[in-house]
Amino acid sequence: MTHFDCKQHLGLEDPANRVPQAVQRTAPMAMFLYSLTIVWFATEGHAYLQFPDRPWYHWKSEPSFADILTTLRRKSWDDKLSRVSPAAAPTNYAIDLLTYLATLAG
Repeated sequence: MTHFDCKQHLGLEDPANRVPQAVQRTAPMAMFLYSLTIVWFATEGHAYLQFPDRPWYHWKSEPSFADILTTLRRKSWDDKLSRVSPAAAPTNYAIDLLTYLATLAG
């Protein structure tokens, strides 16, 4: 499953590099990023997990790697947007909507 997730979500299936040294580094780097993501989720990220509204899949209780990546993206956006000056900040609804839409792009 690890190899599948790295190919599907981290770009390992069709890397765009051609230099021999870059080709040799691509798979180890994808596996390293996968490992870091899983460790982050296991230690801290699970607290931020939110499943999207999926009426056809309401019984889902375990996150997939895609759900873990979406959680990491959401948390990263939340951290970046929390530094916005309060005077110039949009409403909380706008920030939540922007964060949600940004996490869907990945």
